[in-house]
Amino acid sequence: MNEQPITGVVVGYDGSEGAVRALDWAADEARTRGAPLTVLHTWDVYVGAPIAVPTADLRAMAGRTLEAGVEHLRGAAPDLKVRAVLARGRAAAELVAAGRTADLIVLGRRGVGGFVGLVLGSVGAQVAAHATCPVVIVRGGADTGPEPGPVVVGVDGSPASRAALAVAFAEADSRGLDLRAVIVWDRLPGGDLPPLVDEAGMRSAAESRLERMVIPLREVHPSVKATAEVVAGTPREVLMDAADGAGLLVVGSRGLGGFRGLLLGSVSHALVHHAPCTVVVVHASESGVGG
Repeated sequence: MNEQPITGVVVGYDGSEGAVRALDWAADEARTRGAPLTVLHTWDVYVGAPIAVPTADLRAMAGRTLEAGVEHLRGAAPDLKVRAVLARGRAAAELVAAGRTADLIVLGRRGVGGFVGLVLGSVGAQVAAHATCPVVIVRGGADTGPEPGPVVVGVDGSPASRAALAVAFAEADSRGLDLRAVIVWDRLPGGDLPPLVDEAGMRSAAESRLERMVIPLREVHPSVKATAEVVAGTPREVLMDAADGAGLLVVGSRGLGGFRGLLLGSVSHALVHHAPCTVVVVHASESGVGG
């Protein structure tokens, strides 16, 4: 990795259309935070490639790709301090390494070149699973930053979801957006209820637990208009529906109950691949995205 630590917001760039959208989103976030922005591109020599390309040529091509990303930002965000980092190595490893000192990693939904399969393949999965800072997967059109819709966050009481809730409040506060905290109630069919189980009481307990998690964050971010609700359904369908019209969807990297294995199983697959808005993935040790 580069000798000088990367701080602030780092965006993975490979020249693809999705990466350009990620540049714009990252620039908007860096401006909101008053943080530096780093554009990272990687290159490497791949053994067994059908065509042998000299190492010097590979590096030169990578340098041109990186410069194109920086040039885009010079036109789109001339007020920002932008740093360009060209790293030799595997994309996922370099991005995860950057995340050790950065506040946020921003990735496009699809990638080419050094970021082949980004988000839809192994690179995105590795970064989302192993980065120690929040990871943003930019979806949607070419607009920069979140849409005016609310920040939606999935909560289940796990450490990662509690961190996601804090991130969601901070982001809503810095953006002037409303917040909607959702806990999924996987309603049991009447015939499947075990003896002595009071479903209404269990749902009420879930509502109380969610409210207890939200109260202290309301005090920290009093300007955020926040709602907390328990919604019946499966985690996938509930969060997909909640994300429709949202500015951001924030989820923990791993969860309990309905969110078990989040980002490692079918729920995360659906959210990262198909959510109609930008997705923020948060790990248990993280305290917030927004400044």
